[in-house]
Amino acid sequence: MSSSSPRRTHFPPDGPAGVRPSAWTARLITLSAEAGRALKTARSLAEGPVYLVGGALRDACLGRPFSDLDLAAEKPLLLARRLAREIGRGLVVLDENERVYRVILKETGSLKQIDVAGLKGVTIGEDLMRRDFTINALAWPVPRSPGRAISRKEVLDPRGGLEDLKARRLRCETAALLREDPLRLLRAFRLAAELGFTLDPGTLSRIRASSRLAATPAGERIRSELLALLACPGASRLLWLMDETRVLTAVFREFEPQRRCAQAYYGKGGVLKHSLDVVSRLDFLLDHLEQAFPRPAKALRERFAGREGEPSPHRGLLMLAALLHDVAKPRTAQKIGGRLRFFGHDTVGAKMALEIMKRLRFSREESRLVAAIVEHHLRPGNLAASGKVTDRAAYRFFRDIGKPAIDLLLVCWADHASYLPEAVVARALKKGGFGRFLKEGRIGDTLLQGVPNAPGEPPGERKTFWHLAVVSELMEQSARPERSRLARLLDGHDVMRILSLAPGPEVGRWLEALAEERALNRIKTRTEAVAYLKKQYRSRVIGP
Repeated sequence: MSSSSPRRTHFPPDGPAGVRPSAWTARLITLSAEAGRALKTARSLAEGPVYLVGGALRDACLGRPFSDLDLAAEKPLLLARRLAREIGRGLVVLDENERVYRVILKETGSLKQIDVAGLKGVTIGEDLMRRDFTINALAWPVPRSPGRAISRKEVLDPRGGLEDLKARRLRCETAALLREDPLRLLRAFRLAAELGFTLDPGTLSRIRASSRLAATPAGERIRSELLALLACPGASRLLWLMDETRVLTAVFREFEPQRRCAQAYYGKGGVLKHSLDVVSRLDFLLDHLEQAFPRPAKALRERFAGREGEPSPHRGLLMLAALLHDVAKPRTAQKIGGRLRFFGHDTVGAKMALEIMKRLRFSREESRLVAAIVEHHLRPGNLAASGKVTDRAAYRFFRDIGKPAIDLLLVCWADHASYLPEAVVARALKKGGFGRFLKEGRIGDTLLQGVPNAPGEPPGERKTFWHLAVVSELMEQSARPERSRLARLLDGHDVMRILSLAPGPEVGRWLEALAEERALNRIKTRTEAVAYLKKQYRSRVIGP
């Protein structure tokens, strides 16, 4: 334990009876009415003492909402069965060896479940000393007639957890606790992100010393912690810490070569630094959608709305895609004419992303989304290099990319914005966003002529501003592909009859051409569709 850590108070050998209360205030901790009723029922059904422990008690101390209760009891299975009969609609065995059981509740309120676990050790004191972090090593002995208020003086706190809650600090005093379950190496960062806490220096040192173990838990357990971390606003700051402690490269072994790749271009840390910069910009963007994309911002917010106020898993997937977007650069790097190039890093990267997602037990749908973003992340930049974004080019972009198009644009925006200081990005958004450069510039002109000088910005940043303007314009047009979902004016049988075609791929190509014209609002009626088909077919067959 570091010398700066709060003083530890140990339980006496015979249990928690002599625990000194925390120095934190004696204000009351208020429980919801649902939680109060559930605790009263649990205490009446239990044989022996029952303790409210873990995350529920921690969150109650912080005044945060919670949807489950964590209980510790001497006879957990007996209590869980009785609770299931009394107020539950199901009982799930979470871990038979550790004696952990879950009761799914009947009520449809905010409280969804109760987890009941056996004591880890002979007494609650031994149990709390084995828990991961001090803020989770708290217990409240549930009285016979519990109310909705708990005095902090009643909370058993052998490791100074209440003081750490007050200081908004996450602390683990020994490396042995981390090694006992290496998933705790990831959980530290996830909890810090969810609670907005800092990790104390001693804990960070212990994490780094054990970082090689971070990849040893089962893939699905790593996935759960990782996705929960990345879903939290502000998670990017924790990823930098994960890299400093080498937990990040333990979980993603493909990242270590990135650290030494393209340092001359990206600076110290190479491609890995760039990837972390992109994640930071994406974090920033998702908190400033209204400024970056005024028109589609509402729809984007709904896209990232978590369930009942919880962080959005979709946000987590997007952050992961940003982290992986250049994963193949070290593998594809080659010098051509003295310049470092990465030909094919998009397609190779998509395959590597799929391998990583499979290793971490992500679903097929999640894996395909991330891989699609990695595979196509260069496309908006290539479109920007053409110097203009026509309605037809935008339509074909959304048609070709399909469902991942919106997510791809968000990651691409972050990719290009990573080349600008955050203060510059924030100032541009405050002045109306990057899309204004398309409105103020001449789209058909050359690249630099099409972008007005940004006041106070060096000329070298004009290309980046242009790329961000194009991505912003594409996002503004993101509603246009919806037009392609309008009812077809003609079907395949109509096309074959009008053009005297046999069934085959050509019919599909004509249907797609009709869908494109319909989406661009160039044909509105069946008569116009028939005329378009005849005219285009005649010009292709006969010529002008």
